[in-house]
Amino acid sequence: MTAMGKHCTDSAQHSLHLCQFKKKGLLDEILKRSSNPAYVCHNCNALADNAQDLCNPGALPGKG
Repeated sequence: MTAMGKHCTDSAQHSLHLCQFKKKGLLDEILKRSSNPAYVCHNCNALADNAQDLCNPGALPGKG
């Protein structure tokens, strides 16, 4: 858990999460993984097609 109380539910795969792609400036990779979002990250509000691309995912209403 970070100082702000946020956490990653899959720290082993954290380097493959959208927040890390954003830090690295990998916009094309983010766009590929969020073209039809069904999940939102409860830490940073990123949207993704698949839950495994987010640190703390939750299904969007009516999706997932």
